[in-house]
Amino acid sequence: MTACEKEISFDYDEVEPLVMIEGRVTNEGTEVLISRTRSVYDPVKPKGLRGAEVVVSTDAEQERLTYDEATGYYRSPLKGRPGTTYRLTVELEGRHYEATSLMYPPAPLTGAEFLWQSINQERMLAYELWAKDPQPDSRNYYWYRVDRTFHHPHFANKTTHDAYRWNVFDDRGCPPGLVMRDVLCMSERTAEDDEKEDWDDILYEGDTVTLRLMVIDRATYDYLHSLRTGQRNGANPAGNIRGDGCLGYFTAASVTHADTLVFRYDAIRSSR
Repeated sequence: MTACEKEISFDYDEVEPLVMIEGRVTNEGTEVLISRTRSVYDPVKPKGLRGAEVVVSTDAEQERLTYDEATGYYRSPLKGRPGTTYRLTVELEGRHYEATSLMYPPAPLTGAEFLWQSINQERMLAYELWAKDPQPDSRNYYWYRVDRTFHHPHFANKTTHDAYRWNVFDDRGCPPGLVMRDVLCMSERTAEDDEKEDWDDILYEGDTVTLRLMVIDRATYDYLHSLRTGQRNGANPAGNIRGDGCLGYFTAASVTHADTLVFRYDAIRSSR
């Protein structure tokens, strides 16, 4: 058998940067990040743009957000209430952008734990979450994010806090009245081999793990779902913000948190 290897260089088209808006109203506060898209050749993540007029409002109130120099976000202590529709308006460089989102009730988390699952004759580590379905008779959409804080010498020169896993899903296939999701983390073999290219995927003894679960509307689900799938083929996600030359999303989301866990191998349960 023979094989050959050939280097292929891709010639990406350069386009003018677009405005990017990422806005969230939750039961914990309100924040909006405004930035610009960057070239595929530019690895530096841009800081949030200042100078915009950012307002979040309902039929009964209006809140102007303040730019935070330290983070680049526009922020407000405004806390969202389930059943309320929120409207975002942004005025930037003579252009107007807006979006609306309805906030749904939260899904209280009832449990989260690590367990080994056998998949294709290999043991896979999963982080299993359970929550109460806030509207058992309706289709609901969810966004989870698992963060971790590193406690291993591999990451001595890296930011200690990092987004480890995230995704969106709906409650189809979940037990009645409940929300359940298995977040796949790594294989047992990957952890044992400890190859450098896998370090970001490996959970190490003593890592601190946090989980938050957000109940989101369908438009936010569509945006995040298309964002994940688009990463594989270079397509832009389907946002819900109206305005020329703008990408992004605005969501009103109810957030719940699981108890913070310190990762220990001897605490991992084996699935039945």
